[in-house]
Amino acid sequence: MAGALGAALEASAQSRVIVLRGAGADFCIGRDMQPPAPGARLSPEEVLKTDAQPMLALFDAWRSCRQPVLAVVRGRAWGIGTVFAALADVTYAAADATFRLGELERGIPPALALSALIDRMPQKAVAHLVYSAEPIGAPAALAAGLVSRVVEPAELEGAVDGFVARLLTFAPATVCAVKQYLRTAPRFSEAEAALYGSSLLANVLSSR
Repeated sequence: MAGALGAALEASAQSRVIVLRGAGADFCIGRDMQPPAPGARLSPEEVLKTDAQPMLALFDAWRSCRQPVLAVVRGRAWGIGTVFAALADVTYAAADATFRLGELERGIPPALALSALIDRMPQKAVAHLVYSAEPIGAPAALAAGLVSRVVEPAELEGAVDGFVARLLTFAPATVCAVKQYLRTAPRFSEAEAALYGSSLLANVLSSR
């Protein structure tokens, strides 16, 4: 599934916006990853190839995506589902949606998930999510910066449609520049971020 989603993101290069939904009642409940059995004697290289590499490739596809990605969360967004909600540029969640990282229950450190969350949520909020291994509701996820907006379930699709329709009225180059800035500038100093923003502005306006 990680490979298929990464390929779908890469195949959507000509899209204006990508909307990611779950196919059923839940957004995504993650993978039932179990730790190696005692005595399995797996090498670190085997674990990296089998468990980590598919996720790393998927994260690369997210980072390479030039269009805004909108996640629409209903039901459970657990495990990698929580990560997808964080990686999306904008996340709309139904008011009864839940988010959870329960890997510690299976003896697995969710370090890959943390790599996607650590610069999107306050550290203490991330730590509580991981150490408690308990689900949090959409209002708590909104307060922690994991989602962008919480909407009553019956109103969710209408709110998403309105947001997408509004986004599509803006010039594609301008939208892509905003995405590029938001993805890159937080790693800069204040002066570097201002200079980078000036460069993007000049490139967009001079191309018209």
